Amino acid sequence: MSLNLEITERLKQEGCCIVGFADLHELPAEPRKGLGVGVIMATQYAPDAVWDKLGDTQKQAIKNNWKLGDPLERYNKAAKAFLKEKGYRRNTTYPSMEVTFKMLATLAGIGWIGKCALLVSKELGPAVRFTAVLTNAPFDCGTPITSSLCPPDCNACADACPTKAVSGRMWARGIHRDEFFDVGACKKGRSKCDGICIASCPFAQKGLDY
Repeated sequence: MSLNLEITERLKQEGCCIVGFADLHELPAEPRKGLGVGVIMATQYAPDAVWDKLGDTQKQAIKNNWKLGDPLERYNKAAKAFLKEKGYRRNTTYPSMEVTFKMLATLAGIGWIGKCALLVSKELGPAVRFTAVLTNAPFDCGTPITSSLCPPDCNACADACPTKAVSGRMWARGIHRDEFFDVGACKKGRSKCDGICIASCPFAQKGLDY
């Protein structure tokens, strides 16, 4: 059994819905601690959190769904335990200006940056949260996604956004977020519409089957 398959099966047993492997060598060495591979793990939003489409309700539904603790912490511990057993280095990473979970997910080929500036995964759209462990283990890495795979004529998140933070323009590597998304407008109106961009995404609707 390959190393990729071994850790993927271990993480699936913990409930991890998406596992990917990112080649980090094009990123700065310091924030990744000189390690060459990122193991990217995701948990999906609770379906009822997305259905309700309301900030406070969404947060409470997620909280209720995770009574046993944040599953991302469980995945992280499982990945580090696996790598320790195999004798490889491992380091938990958190988002920074140089290395973000969204960046790692695009490098792993898990998804792309959507028009709403969220990571859109192939399986569940933007209805996911990520964590990662960096390592020197020789995993086979995914093929990076370097431009948006959102349908050019889909403006579901832009139409649903009451703050008009979503311009409808497409992401590609090298394009700054501010060129297609107004983060200031999003922050101002988030308490009233937190999650509506996730709920409106056709990829999320298909992945969560609602």
